[in-house]
Amino acid sequence: MNPTQHVLLARALIDANGGVDACCKPVTRVERSQLYAYRDFNSGVFMPADVIDALESRSKNPVYSQFLFSQVQAEPQTACVVQEAADVDEAGNDVWRFLRKAAAEGRPLSESERREAERLLQRVDREMAELRAVLHQGAGT
Repeated sequence: MNPTQHVLLARALIDANGGVDACCKPVTRVERSQLYAYRDFNSGVFMPADVIDALESRSKNPVYSQFLFSQVQAEPQTACVVQEAADVDEAGNDVWRFLRKAAAEGRPLSESERREAERLLQRVDREMAELRAVLHQGAGT
């Protein structure tokens, strides 16, 4: 990702939270001047992950992290679209089985259960990216 993209994403995220003044301490750990630096094409300063997380959580708009995730190159294990689709199905079923079992007790999920669910969901995301890669490569069998 180039510096221009970082600045544009920082601007979008700060704006989604109501601007620089709305994003200062205590919303994030940074001062007003630092937030302006993230928006400046000439500053060479990039927004740290904890600040990104705080602003994305506040705005419920994961614009920065979604862009970063979209830049990850998927490396399918096969060129078979059917196999990649089956991998997506298997990963999704793992999420469903885990959450069904965890929710069976009728209580909110624990922190460790939420972390495990997130790990399983990340696998679904990877499998989906691999399926898309195979589809866009023109593979069909």
